[in-house]
Amino acid sequence: MRRRAGLIAVVGAAAVLALWAAPAAAASSPVAALAARFAPVIRLVGAPAECGPGEPYVPTDVNLLFGNSEVGLRGPWGGGDLVKVAPSAADVGRGLFGYHLDFPGDALDPGCGYIDWSRRLNAGRPPTVYAHVATDPGYPGQIALQYWMFYVYNDWNNLHEGDWEMIQLNFRAPTAEAALTAHPYEVGYSQHTGGEKAEWGDTKLEILHATHPVVYPAAGSHANFFGSALYLGSSGEQGVGCDDTRNADLQITPQVDTIPSDATEARVQGASATASAKRTASCAKASSRGDVGRSWPKHPRRSARSVSTR
Repeated sequence: MRRRAGLIAVVGAAAVLALWAAPAAAASSPVAALAARFAPVIRLVGAPAECGPGEPYVPTDVNLLFGNSEVGLRGPWGGGDLVKVAPSAADVGRGLFGYHLDFPGDALDPGCGYIDWSRRLNAGRPPTVYAHVATDPGYPGQIALQYWMFYVYNDWNNLHEGDWEMIQLNFRAPTAEAALTAHPYEVGYSQHTGGEKAEWGDTKLEILHATHPVVYPAAGSHANFFGSALYLGSSGEQGVGCDDTRNADLQITPQVDTIPSDATEARVQGASATASAKRTASCAKASSRGDVGRSWPKHPRRSARSVSTR
C-alpha cells in the first residue's frame, strides 16, 4: 500500500501516518464538532459495468485492514518478503522503511478483483473519512481542517493498491473552537501530485446546507474535483490521462472520525487499540450511524462541462 495525496497548503505529514487505526476523538471536542459541521458530501461515479452491479470504490474505514487475514505485511526485499499475515495497527505504526501492506489481487492486472474485495470489505459498514486539524508556523493564527479518504485501489494510469486522497479547509482562526464561529476562507482538493483550490463562496464550489462542501472523486483515480465533468490532465509522474466525474449519482454522507493533531498522541492511541476496543467501536458506529451512509440524490444531473485542463 502506498499513500498518495496532493497536499494543498498546510499539512502535518507525521500526523497523516497516525491515521492508521487512531480512535475517533470524543464527540464533545471542538475538533470533532468542527469536523462534523463541515464534513464533505461525496458524489461517486458508478462502478464499471463489466464488474457487475454494486458500489464503486468507497472511502474505507482503515480499521477493516488490521487483523484481516486477507492482508499481509511485506518487507522491502522483494520475492519472499512476507513478514506477517493479518498485521495490526501497531505493526504498521512502527514506521519501518519500505514495508507495505499487501492486498488480495494483482495490482498490474486488477480485473474486477479489487472492486469485489472493496465491496466485501465495506459491506454493512459506513464509508469513513478522517478529520485532522493541522497548523503551520508560516500561517500564524490559522488552522487547516483536513479530511482524508482511503480507497483500497487506484485504478488509473499508475495502478497501485492503497490510495489516500484529501480535501482541506483553511480558517482564519487560531483554534478549532474559534473556527466554530467562522467559515473557511478557502478550500483545496487533492488531484494526483497537485491540487485545485477555491474561495469559500466561489461559484464552482458546491455547498450543501451552508457548510458541507461537495466533492466529486474521479472514477478510478479518486482525484477530487469541484464538479461533474471530463478533465484532461498531465503529470510528470503519471503521464496524460482523463479524470471522469460524469454520472456521479451515488451520494455519500460519510462517517467522520477525528484523529489527534499531535502525531505522538495519535501513534500511542493507535498502538494501544485492542481487538475488543475495535469491536466495541464497530458496534457503536453501527448504532449511531444516523444519516451516515449512501443515498441516490434527487438533484438534477449536471451537464458535463467542456474538457478542462488541470
